Amino acid sequence: MSTKVRYCVGNVGHPRAAQYALRTLLEMVVPPSCLVLGSGVDAQREDEAVVTYGMVREGMESGVRVFDSGFFDHHYGSIDAMPKRPLVRIQNTPAIYRDDRDATDRFYSFQHGAQGVTVDCHVDIVAGAFFLLSRYEETIVRTTDTFGRFPAESSVAYQEGFLQEPVVNQYAEQLLTMLRIAGFTGERRSWWRGAPWAIALTHDVDQQYRFPHGRPPALAVARSLAGRASADAPRWDRLLADYAATATHRKKDEYDCLAEMAAWEVSVGIRASYYFLGDSSGRRGADYATDAPGVTLQMKTVASMGHEIGFHAGFWASDDMQRFRTELTKVRSAGLPVVGGRQHYLRWKTPVTWRLWEAEGLAYDASLGFSKAAGFRCGTCLPFHPFDIESDREMSILEWPLMFMDATYVSSWSEGTRLLDDLSQKCQRYGGVLVLLWHNRNWSSVYAPAIRECFRSLLERCIAQGVAVSSIVGLAQLADATLSSQGAVLGERVESSSTVSVPGERHGKA
Repeated sequence: MSTKVRYCVGNVGHPRAAQYALRTLLEMVVPPSCLVLGSGVDAQREDEAVVTYGMVREGMESGVRVFDSGFFDHHYGSIDAMPKRPLVRIQNTPAIYRDDRDATDRFYSFQHGAQGVTVDCHVDIVAGAFFLLSRYEETIVRTTDTFGRFPAESSVAYQEGFLQEPVVNQYAEQLLTMLRIAGFTGERRSWWRGAPWAIALTHDVDQQYRFPHGRPPALAVARSLAGRASADAPRWDRLLADYAATATHRKKDEYDCLAEMAAWEVSVGIRASYYFLGDSSGRRGADYATDAPGVTLQMKTVASMGHEIGFHAGFWASDDMQRFRTELTKVRSAGLPVVGGRQHYLRWKTPVTWRLWEAEGLAYDASLGFSKAAGFRCGTCLPFHPFDIESDREMSILEWPLMFMDATYVSSWSEGTRLLDDLSQKCQRYGGVLVLLWHNRNWSSVYAPAIRECFRSLLERCIAQGVAVSSIVGLAQLADATLSSQGAVLGERVESSSTVSVPGERHGKA
């Protein structure tokens, strides 16, 4: 019986990168304690199934042989290593890199021999997974939108029509199937302690006031009168009535709802992540200051209910270490633990922004989704350690990639609900986690009744079905608890003096 998996990377140009991708695929479906790193001279043991990538030395028995497309060789790091287009689908799965010397409609084939079954994978799942997880194309194609972001429309996934498919998870499932054929009988990895899948509920606190400083909603009224307001927006007369009631203190501002929102979540058994901006300057900054006594009290009130308080790095902080550090210090001035968060406007530069989060000792980032299209920017619905292509190293930080943001579909919420349902089904299928962004401004029954009702219904339904719904810190603790009996935790993988830990890890960070 083969209860462990020995994985071996042979003669490829960048073995660290290839080894990282192969192990990441395996860890999605096999408990890390069942994985053994091998080399070309290691002898296969009776309790091990072997998976190899690249050419290995003679005498190395291999249960699964993954096709090596040459991605990690001479053209690695250049545009010449980008996938050939158009992509081919094999068994309805995008084959980003494949063996095109022998056209086949099979993802893999196998043959029986004296030593058992040998499975040949005809798709380079190692290169394909690395391409998506590392955001390889974003280091090569420097296209940006008006906000300095890599746009969804420029990605291979969007152009080839698989942005809403978690291709890396599909590859991991295929790899597990091949290992089963080759004789692996070990247990499948479980992520959420018996829950079938999970939702990471997050809130970016961009604004706390619909009418900051008592400013009248002139632009919104003009849009309403011109017929250019979103379908869910209130009519101009109701907008003015709400302004008048708020300005005369007859009611609270609709966006000043954090305590109410947090209390409702607790009432249905949910904890969430609340990300606060440390930048309150300019038109891209917050309309609040985290070091103001009233805001600090709000943060502590939300935290006292069991929610996570996190960092929302400002518009200009995606590639500015000093600004990033200054803003983080302001958020931490509330005296609450801050271990992760997200970039404002989803502004991102690969791999520079990951380095900022890692350098400040943060445990995770949750920024990597596209602002104009929901889906799997990183190709996966599971958290993972990123890989710094320029430094040729696996990073200690974890990425919890964002899959759906309410603001993307404010003007077309029917499309948004369809995609949200589809992404939820994909996450359920692969036992993953749907990282969901719900802005506090869309809690309002005046300004976003459809979004509010949709999210509340989704969360209540999922809780009733046994889905794990929590903050990212809460889910990280759950994942660690699930693995603890197997002798490993989610953040242990990178051995480095700069390793940071998610709450619940063996390192004991609170």
